[in-house]
Amino acid sequence: MTNVASNQMNAWEQKYHDITELYALADELLETVMGAQSPETQLALIESLVETIGESADVLTDEYVALCEGKPERKTAAKPKVEGALRKVYIAMADFGTRARDMRNAAHLIVKKLKRQLEQVIANFAEMLALALDRIMQKHDLEAMKARHASIALMLYSVGKGQAT
Repeated sequence: MTNVASNQMNAWEQKYHDITELYALADELLETVMGAQSPETQLALIESLVETIGESADVLTDEYVALCEGKPERKTAAKPKVEGALRKVYIAMADFGTRARDMRNAAHLIVKKLKRQLEQVIANFAEMLALALDRIMQKHDLEAMKARHASIALMLYSVGKGQAT
């Protein structure tokens, strides 16, 4: 294997790991329940979020592998699947935030980590697909992501310039 091919394979593996890290964060959320004073109440708060993370990570890993394999017929079908999986997680995080707003909960810190990890996953997919980020997340999430990821800000700027002409 040439050095270029090896570097490309390492980059693909790292991006795949970025997606599979979502599973680890779901496990971390579940671990916060174990140390809580009322585990049943805490589990009720995070249960749907954990399920959504797992289901979405399954879709994202499957689509990422297909995109890396270069299957052209999958590229067209991948965009709505990826956007839908990401949107479901953002909706579940917002729902958790609403339900747990008035509670002190260790899960809030994990959800912040989850949001950052999702941003990295989005940045990775944005290199392969033209994602409609406004369909995935709310405006304040999009603005925060643009501030943290120059590549996303540049992509959105380029798309805006293309639509203006």
